[in-house]
Amino acid sequence: MVADATPTVRAQIALFAGGQLLCVRHRKAGGDYLVLPGGHLEPGETLWEAAVREVREETGLDVAEGRLWALSEFHAPRRHVVDCTFYATFWSGRPRLGSDPEGADHPATLVGVEWLDREAFADAPFRPTLLARWLRAHWESPDEPAAYLGVESA
Repeated sequence: MVADATPTVRAQIALFAGGQLLCVRHRKAGGDYLVLPGGHLEPGETLWEAAVREVREETGLDVAEGRLWALSEFHAPRRHVVDCTFYATFWSGRPRLGSDPEGADHPATLVGVEWLDREAFADAPFRPTLLARWLRAHWESPDEPAAYLGVESA
């Protein structure tokens, strides 16, 4: 249990095309890592609305349909994040590097958008690792029912 952190919720979307997964690259303290496009909820938003908005802001894509795919948590000192991952079933547009609305106030900077095949993903610095394991295990079987993946601790 993380007694010293108020939980935050991150809504994100897994977008697959041609056997590749769309990821966004962040830079923090000189190191790069990948995550699914997504971000934190704004007041009054649903999880789906937040995920669609964040994907549009970060990649320029418009996601029209999807479903809940995975739920997981991340615990670290003074940090508790609940990750809600959706699986996109229909979207439009071509991905491009968008903006990160958090800007200079956020410790991580959005620096890239990239499609990864399963082999490249296996070696990628993807976060959180709990979700990375789920994605690798279900790459070819997206019709799996939504699952609670558990808790990852730093």
